[in-house]
Amino acid sequence: MSATSTSIGDLVSAGALEFGDGYRTRRSEHGRPGFRIIRVADVFDNEVHFDGPDFVSHTQANAIGSKVGKTGDILLTTKGTVGRVAVLPPTEEAVVYSPQLCYFRVLDHARVKPRFLRYWFSSHEFWDQASYRMNNTDMAAYINMADIRSLKISLPRPSVQQGIAEVLGALDDKIAVNTSLSSTCIKLAEAKYQRLLTTPTSHVTLRDILRLEYGKSLAATKRIAGHVDVYGSGGIVGTHNEPLLSGPGVIVGRKGTAGSVHWAPKAYYPIDTTYYVVPADQNASLAFCFFLLKSLRLNEMNSDSAVPGLNREEALSTQVRMPSAPEIRTFTLSVERQFSLVDQLGRESNTLMKIRDTLLPKLMSGKLRVKDAEALVESVV
Repeated sequence: MSATSTSIGDLVSAGALEFGDGYRTRRSEHGRPGFRIIRVADVFDNEVHFDGPDFVSHTQANAIGSKVGKTGDILLTTKGTVGRVAVLPPTEEAVVYSPQLCYFRVLDHARVKPRFLRYWFSSHEFWDQASYRMNNTDMAAYINMADIRSLKISLPRPSVQQGIAEVLGALDDKIAVNTSLSSTCIKLAEAKYQRLLTTPTSHVTLRDILRLEYGKSLAATKRIAGHVDVYGSGGIVGTHNEPLLSGPGVIVGRKGTAGSVHWAPKAYYPIDTTYYVVPADQNASLAFCFFLLKSLRLNEMNSDSAVPGLNREEALSTQVRMPSAPEIRTFTLSVERQFSLVDQLGRESNTLMKIRDTLLPKLMSGKLRVKDAEALVESVV
């Protein structure tokens, strides 16, 4: 596969690409209605969340200029957690990026295919250059605008770019469908929980229903990739023969992402920045506890410690509604079927991700022809 070597800076100079960092806003410029600020924490690989609390007032539109987000922008996290990549999806609200994000906007589609560029940011060619640049500092990992401009990129002819993007994109599109179905399942289960509360209920404290037990510490040397879910560690990693809790389980963020609520379908390890749930009432299933906790504003129950976190005593003292035992059993049987489907979709998506990550370097290097990759993808999608 023949390819032309160029750089991000050359593509910008040629008018084929626009890129920049986010808008540096002052607190005095915040306000609603306005532009929702997309921060590093809102960007995951292939996913952008639109639930951050901060907005830049519409009065700053002229100052923001071209830094207003556009559908199709390729986003790269450039500080702290460097290298997460996503494409801004269609959204009905106006957004602006924080300075710790960099956006890339393809202007000449005849030269650069946007989705190819997105996958290039996950390739060895990008990471071989970026890993040196971002670690060339005593501070937190960071890659600056000048370093990004200097990145070399091998561009195959547009038809090959398109083929690579379509092969890898077919896998990501299927993963996105699975994610959407999973989200729908959870929303349906949440609706069932809300209907459950319309029946006659008794009022008790959360302490009467469940306990929040402390997670366990886990040394960094005992973490490996891809063995078992570890919650509260900033990602899903693994352990070296550490004692696990059998799934399913419910995990609540204690520090960092305080108040977040997670469902663990199988064996899991709750790290020491989390609580894990143990029902205190024999009629309270874990599924019921999960949706009950999600319905509470746990993120607003902050402790007064040096490192803010979930105030466990305040949470457990909260007054909640407790349906009857038969109603909880009916609800649990119903949502557990939906959880089973979510788990099935998750396993399928993990398989598709592994195939995508195996194909990506081979396609980018030309070691695998697009036609051969297409045949493989057609057999699994």
